[in-house]
Amino acid sequence: MNKRRKFILGVLAVMGLAGILGQVVPTGTAAADSECTQDVAASDTRIATRLEAAYLINPHLNNISIDTEVTNGDVLLSGTVRSAIDRDLAEEIARSLDEVKSVRNSLEIREDLETASLSASDSGFLQKVKDATTTAQVKTRLISNENIPARDIDVDTKNNVVRLSGEVGSDTERQLAEFIAKNTAGVQSVSNQLEIRRSG
Repeated sequence: MNKRRKFILGVLAVMGLAGILGQVVPTGTAAADSECTQDVAASDTRIATRLEAAYLINPHLNNISIDTEVTNGDVLLSGTVRSAIDRDLAEEIARSLDEVKSVRNSLEIREDLETASLSASDSGFLQKVKDATTTAQVKTRLISNENIPARDIDVDTKNNVVRLSGEVGSDTERQLAEFIAKNTAGVQSVSNQLEIRRSG
């Protein structure tokens, strides 16, 4: 299993860890200390996962050559990058994440370092993850709008193209749903196949 697929599984692991940490623990000082330790560990895992994701989708960085270590919110970057600009970029991305307290940049510069290339299977897998994320974002935005019958709208995404299908009450609702989808991050275009519900 390669690093990119391990990253996706890492996201699922974080979600599972969050569920475990939500369980009730006995009261007392020992329990409080244990809960605090678990909270810190969960935070460190979230930071590491988000950082791996940020490096993975950044076209200028080779996430395979960058190692990240997070301890109590302190990030250590090690490994290699192609230039001083890439070195600074990696550090700035780390500093921009929530929960990060400090960043120690020990990245070394290697000008002969190649940009990571995606195999056909890796590229397809990553695109499916992006499309699933986009679908979830569009659905969330539709649900949050009280003027749209979101439960009657199906959202599908393929290669950054969103397809809307189902029924709405009017042409205004149809146009509004398309506008919301088009203005969602990651959406390249929208295929609006929504039909207007016939009255009676």
